[in-house]
Amino acid sequence: QEYDGSPATGIPGGSVANPGIIAKGQATIGFSYSSYLAAANVGMDPYTEKMTNLRGIMKILPMYIQVLVDKDLPFDTLDELFKQKYPVKLCPLKPGVGDFWAAQKIFEFYGYKLEDVKKWGGSLQFVGSSEAVNLWRDRHINMYNRQGACPTSDVYEMMVARPAKILPISGDLKKSLIDAFGMSPMIVPAGTYPGIDKDVETVGMSAVLFCRDDLSEEVVYNFTKVILENLEYLKGVYAALGKLDMNEAWQNLGAPLHPGAEKYFREKGYIK
Repeated sequence: QEYDGSPATGIPGGSVANPGIIAKGQATIGFSYSSYLAAANVGMDPYTEKMTNLRGIMKILPMYIQVLVDKDLPFDTLDELFKQKYPVKLCPLKPGVGDFWAAQKIFEFYGYKLEDVKKWGGSLQFVGSSEAVNLWRDRHINMYNRQGACPTSDVYEMMVARPAKILPISGDLKKSLIDAFGMSPMIVPAGTYPGIDKDVETVGMSAVLFCRDDLSEEVVYNFTKVILENLEYLKGVYAALGKLDMNEAWQNLGAPLHPGAEKYFREKGYIK
């Protein structure tokens, strides 16, 4: 609407797949997470090839890792879960999405794979978030690994459906996820969900808009301008954007800042 002759067309993708799609020129601008962009730049898991032609435009919002379990389960930390090898009924969502990858990294820190849950007598369900809510209501799962906004609607629905707790990500696990994968320390504040009456330590990544390095400075400048100068409208569409801090939106993207985006942030005084 802001620029005639600039139609937008969406194509299928996902936060893990999108860096490869953009790097190959199959799309112009994409959405992923800072940790995946950093991994893509050096060819680290989940990628096998370096993608050095990716450039960040801006952060959109923080995405929190939230490990939800039934309140009655006999452990309160991930350390205790893995020590007990408790037979949880886990849903890490589907392979290829960020939630699944984050769950893999947590298990790998403790020396296990997701499939080991079955050896403990537990089960795995690979479904989307809507179906996961139904599985939780019907007690087919009692552990759910989610990476999303805080609050996120599916976790909220689950905690309304039956009592639950969010396991903290702290100590050596927290340090490992930050050091190895560029995650950031975060807090799920008390009162975010029913039954959560204390702050919960966790980590997360930033959701990032990004592009290729050969996209023109003019296009990226105008794209950045349109997004940020219509932020009030966009907040009405997606309230989580209210957490966007313009002073930080250009930092720690996982990929170098595109010159077009840098020009806009400098022009507005956010980059000194």
